[in-house]
Amino acid sequence: MNRYGVVGIVEAVLLIGLFAIVLATLQIAYIPELMKSREAEHMDEVMNQFFQLKMAVDLHAVSRSNFSITVPLTLGSRELPYFVTTRAIGSVSIIENAFKISIQNATGYTNLSLGIIKYEAKNAYYVPQTYVFENEAIILSQDDGTDSLLSPPTINVNRAGNLINMNLLVINITGYANRTSESGVDTTYIRTNYSSYSSINISDVSNLTIFTSHPEPWFRFLNYTMDDVVITKHADRVQVKPESGYQMNIYLDIVNICAQIGRGWIGNM
Repeated sequence: MNRYGVVGIVEAVLLIGLFAIVLATLQIAYIPELMKSREAEHMDEVMNQFFQLKMAVDLHAVSRSNFSITVPLTLGSRELPYFVTTRAIGSVSIIENAFKISIQNATGYTNLSLGIIKYEAKNAYYVPQTYVFENEAIILSQDDGTDSLLSPPTINVNRAGNLINMNLLVINITGYANRTSESGVDTTYIRTNYSSYSSINISDVSNLTIFTSHPEPWFRFLNYTMDDVVITKHADRVQVKPESGYQMNIYLDIVNICAQIGRGWIGNM
């Protein structure tokens, strides 16, 4: 082998080594940040889609008409081609009886068990997040234990002398045709349909209890919304009691919504 051939081999080895160094630098320093940014953008997209879901449910609650609305939901994000990366898989599910309201007065208890819609993102680079739609509120929960109320429920409170009158919109989500969950990275769809409406008026309430997996944002919201009441937070619930000398009346507007998850739909909801 002549010296020119040796030089060529050395140059090739050096170029391969240089390419390997550049590729390793990209893989270690640049790619994780890029993937983190992609997953953060996906979380923003999911947040916007949950706001669309809330708008759809609000439209059902206002119109009380039998029509369907379909909202897209992007479950996850894919790997980056040509690099060693991990896809972020997401899952969405309708969970019945996950949120409860209990109201006590002199005649006994009024108990409501409500369904919610929950999305979980198993992010590989960005902080794992969970979006929950419960009783019209949108809650963001992170793995570090932080819960945030992104959009509040519909609660109107007014006072007349020593009377505290609360109007509360109650949203119950019920799964339909056993299509209540899906997971992956593709875009799925949540189809909602108005089912029924009822109302309950409860006078002289001594105790309102909201059972939820996310008591902190509900506690903060109720503290901001209501006066002349005592609000107590527990690990799985928030309790509201009128202060001494005040009477609390609660008026419930209950809207039942049928929902199914997946492409296409089954039956007439």
